[in-house]
Amino acid sequence: MITQIANVIEAVVAKSIGYVWNYPVVILCLFGAVYFSFRLRFVQIKSVKHAFHLLTGKFDEPGECGQISHFQALSAALSGTIGLGNIAGVALAIGLGGPGAIFWMWIVAFFGMATKYVECTLGTYYRDKVTETGEVRGGPMHYITRGLGEKWRPVGSFYAICMFIGAFGVGNMFQSNQTAIAFLDTFGTPTWVTGILLAALVAVVIVGGIQRIGQVASKIVPFMCCLYIFGSLFICVQNIHLIGTVFEVILRDAFTGMAAAGGSVGTVVIWGVRRAIFSNEAGLGTASMAHAAVKTDYPIRQGIVASLEPFIDTIIVCTVTAMLIITSGFFGTEVYQPLNDKTITFEKNHPTLYGGSDWRITNKAPENVPELQRVRASDHVLMHTGKSKTLVQLPGITVNNKNKVAEGIRFSYYKKSGDMTVRLTNEKEELLASIPLNEGTQIVADNNLVKVQGTIKTDEWQSIVLRFSDMFKENIRDNTIASKIYIQFLPSTTSEENEWYFDRVQAVENTQGIILTTKAFQLYFGKYAQILISIAVFFFAFSTVITFYYYGETSVRYVFKGKIAPRIYKYTFITGCFIGAVNAVSFVLNFSDLILGLMVVPNMIALVILVPKVSEWTQDYFNKLKTGEISETKSEKGSTTKERHYKE
Repeated sequence: MITQIANVIEAVVAKSIGYVWNYPVVILCLFGAVYFSFRLRFVQIKSVKHAFHLLTGKFDEPGECGQISHFQALSAALSGTIGLGNIAGVALAIGLGGPGAIFWMWIVAFFGMATKYVECTLGTYYRDKVTETGEVRGGPMHYITRGLGEKWRPVGSFYAICMFIGAFGVGNMFQSNQTAIAFLDTFGTPTWVTGILLAALVAVVIVGGIQRIGQVASKIVPFMCCLYIFGSLFICVQNIHLIGTVFEVILRDAFTGMAAAGGSVGTVVIWGVRRAIFSNEAGLGTASMAHAAVKTDYPIRQGIVASLEPFIDTIIVCTVTAMLIITSGFFGTEVYQPLNDKTITFEKNHPTLYGGSDWRITNKAPENVPELQRVRASDHVLMHTGKSKTLVQLPGITVNNKNKVAEGIRFSYYKKSGDMTVRLTNEKEELLASIPLNEGTQIVADNNLVKVQGTIKTDEWQSIVLRFSDMFKENIRDNTIASKIYIQFLPSTTSEENEWYFDRVQAVENTQGIILTTKAFQLYFGKYAQILISIAVFFFAFSTVITFYYYGETSVRYVFKGKIAPRIYKYTFITGCFIGAVNAVSFVLNFSDLILGLMVVPNMIALVILVPKVSEWTQDYFNKLKTGEISETKSEKGSTTKERHYKE
């Protein structure tokens, strides 16, 4: 009974994630970011030069309130956003939304720079000093309560509770779990060893508080970014002649959706927006907690520095990942990778069964191959030409491999004229599915067993995936249907000349996330690709964990007064690193993902209400910067408070 209730709750939570991240989060973050950009006259553009001056310390003043420098604050915040989302999230966006999703990630990142500006300005302005430690802390719960009034405290508390629970799941257990899996797969390291190592390193860092987190992040973030970006750019330089084509594919797909799993522009936009928000967190408000600890008496300055985050995180790091994957050709149906090495090609003497004289092997196939993709396997292909309606049957394809069932069967085709039907049979010659390959077909269901993914086009090589349903895969796993599937091609018409070509028939598995990125690296680095990715995953995950601990602890201190609760949270958080490494705990991760999405609602409402104040402060600051009242060698004097230069 208890197990059934738990399963129902888990299913409800998993379904709720889709609703929250599809509609409230996308609408609030996207439209809010556009509003902030226009309201602040595109401050993300005019402040770029000044942001770099602040990062290099040209405007620093001795004795300013705070614990860490502008650069350390930016590094700490980036260590929370630059992570597995940049490696796995981009691959997921391309796999489900197509290459065009990257264009919408750019759009969201550009406007999201204004959101980060507002969040971190408010987080720094409304920060509080912790009496016990003398530290300053801020974040959405602080500017919700202090900016909107005490009557909003329950809303601020709701945000804080969501934050420290979400940090425990997504920012801790998920990160350690992915690191442990990567190390087990690459180095054979037992998951418990990785768990202990990661927990120990996290403990050493977080004991030192935000100062040590900032110091470590300021070293790790540049290193991990350089390591990962260098590897990706190395591949891009090798294929520099394809870069223009990559951007053409992204822009074309952004407005057509032809490579999207759902086959629509809406799917492309939704996945682009979702992954951009999940990647740079503009709208979640989390980064404002790291930036609130900065040494500055000018809150606007930290907003300026923070506005660089979406640019670095999404427009730079996510883009190099996207370029790597798209250059490799792994988009559309090519995100599916061979389950084994049993690919059917049509070289001479291949044991293919023919049904008539209209079927034959030729090496004179059309050469119109899609840009960047490798849909052809050999020089020779199977061709049908003529008006006969005789079918051809190919050798059986093994659809399970070491207890792993194929996601489906993929084949490449070139349609010149006429229509074709593809049929699947088992070893008993029983017909399992019969699907017409009609012009424009994208998703076609057949007896709830097989779905077609891909688009039927004329005069261009394409690939099609016959995806098995979950029920079909379960029957294959239990061997109640077949261990081998036979594919047949049957011309559908006899009234006109029918000319089709086929190549590269194989059982495939669906590769998404980090696996797809690793596959792309393997094309160029071979066996060393996994090592590179595993090292990147470790640093990305470690930096994310220590930053999310600070977010969680700051939230705990807001909700619970005293020293006991933060101490309990610290030890629980360290333990969570080990638990996550040895056990995925899917419910905890799903629940954390859900409440992180819910955090967007109170945060964005507060930002919209408070942005007029930020607009006033912005205009005042840049006017003083323009007149020279604020300069590299001269700071504003005469303020009645050392900590703030702007009055409510």
